Parts: sequence; C-alpha cells; structure tokens
Amino acid sequence: FKSAAVMVGAAAESLILRLRDKLVSKLSAAGTSLPTGLNDWRIKTVRDVLTTYCDGQKGTMPRSLRETYDAYWTAFGEQIRRVRNDVGHPQSVDPVSEDAVHASLLIFPELAQLICELEAWVGP
Repeated sequence: FKSAAVMVGAAAESLILRLRDKLVSKLSAAGTSLPTGLNDWRIKTVRDVLTTYCDGQKGTMPRSLRETYDAYWTAFGEQIRRVRNDVGHPQSVDPVSEDAVHASLLIFPELAQLICELEAWVGP
C-alpha cells in the first residue's frame, strides 16, 4: 500500500503539472507574464501558485466549476500530497495507514476530473 501512495501522488503531481503547462501556454500566447513560481521544480510551490491564480480568477469560472474547485482543490490535493510525503519522507515512526492510502485512491478520480475541468476552463 505504500507504493500505491507514491504512485497516486505521482499521478496527481503529473496532472497538476499538465494544468500548469496549459496555463503557461495560455499566458505566454497572450503575452502575459507568468506568476512567480509557476515554473518552480517543487510541486507544492507550483500548486500554491496555481491556487493563487485560480482564486483570483474564480469570478470567471462557471458556477459549478467554482463550487467544485472551492470544495475539492486544496483538500484533495493536500491529502494526496501529505500521504505520499509521509510514505516517501517519513518524519516519525508511525506508519502511514492503509486507510489513508485508500482515501487517496478514492479521491484521486475526483481530483483528476476537477483538473480536467480546470484545463477546459483555461482553454486551448
């Protein structure tokens, strides 16, 4: 189950980077400067910058996307990240539980769907 935590974490990170790449393309094509940290190598920094950007643009999101984003973006992304980090970089002797990994596996499809909807909102 520990390897599953790492794999679902890596899959979530991949989707976040895909969203980042789409946003970079859009902003670059429009001649807009990129937010600081958007191209950082640390996934948490990238996710935080995406959060700041999306929070500032929520008024342009369709209502259903905005509500889903508000409810799930931070919660799901952080839960998956923390479980992966706890397995890959343990800071205590307490093991990650199978239930925590199971939760990551259950919420991953919802996070993936949200990221797909955010990509569609960002545009081609």
